[in-house]
Amino acid sequence: MYSNSYAIPFQGSISIAHNNLSILNRDSVSTYAVVGKNAVYLTSAQNGKAINESQIIPKPSREANDNQLFLITEAKFIKLRERTVLVIITNKGIFFYEEDGSNLIHYHPINSRSENEKIFVRGVTGLEPNLLALGTSLGTILIFEISSRSNKISILTEINDPSIRGSITALTSDSRGQLLGVGDSVGTCIAFNLENMKNIKTVSVFTESNNSVTCMCMWQDYLIASFSHGVISIFDLVDDVHLIDINAHARWIYSLDICKDLLVSSGEDCHFRVWQLSEVNKKVKASHLHSGLLTDTLITSAQFNNKTDEICISSFDGMELFVYKTQ
Repeated sequence: MYSNSYAIPFQGSISIAHNNLSILNRDSVSTYAVVGKNAVYLTSAQNGKAINESQIIPKPSREANDNQLFLITEAKFIKLRERTVLVIITNKGIFFYEEDGSNLIHYHPINSRSENEKIFVRGVTGLEPNLLALGTSLGTILIFEISSRSNKISILTEINDPSIRGSITALTSDSRGQLLGVGDSVGTCIAFNLENMKNIKTVSVFTESNNSVTCMCMWQDYLIASFSHGVISIFDLVDDVHLIDINAHARWIYSLDICKDLLVSSGEDCHFRVWQLSEVNKKVKASHLHSGLLTDTLITSAQFNNKTDEICISSFDGMELFVYKTQ
């Protein structure tokens, strides 16, 4: 169904990280961002041809020591109602850039509470109208408010809910930007309603798995989560029910992405797989449509490029993105 069509180059090699690919589409130009060890690599392409390549080496300020390199764990374009920002998460702090990476808007340092405790941030997603959520190893969620017209970015609130039992490992949000999905290191899946930030409500809590949540996405009124043992679970947030499990991969799942009614997953087993989701009378079905094998390749992300007929694949230590298209 899908076959390798062309490749998009990067200026450096790709690191091991969950969902290590973010795509921003503007008219006919797609910009791809991947994480390297100490840099984020950006390539813009049009009609399958690279037209611009660049890299971002995060520094808190222009005066910062050039020898001080940050270990980057995640980079993601976050589209808000009136603005798009590129968020880069490192071991020392969170960087907020303009979408093209040309200007650092704000730097938020991560301060450990003691020398023996290292705090890290994992998971980022946008919320309506101008909010952004980031998860922490403390099991808390930081909600940032992003100004649409200035460089002002500030913490609006912090979610510290007893339902969260471990470190945050994955975040997602619904298409309206009002539901926040949260996964942690001990397998807890939670949904919060953030429609009223002064009265945040817990919608659902699922604790069936003892395996770490690796990735999350939302489809209609369903929360989809992948786990470290290769299983994908689908939860009904309206009826608060764990619906189905999919034995998707032999080992750790590195990415999930959804476009319309298609779900794509990638795992440590060198496969990416496409699933057709359907729902009739609250009965959800996941049918396997396609399986792709990249021999001896650790796939770090498989994502739809804004449509179901094109899947972009990033892989550890690679310097290019493979684009698969339907035939």
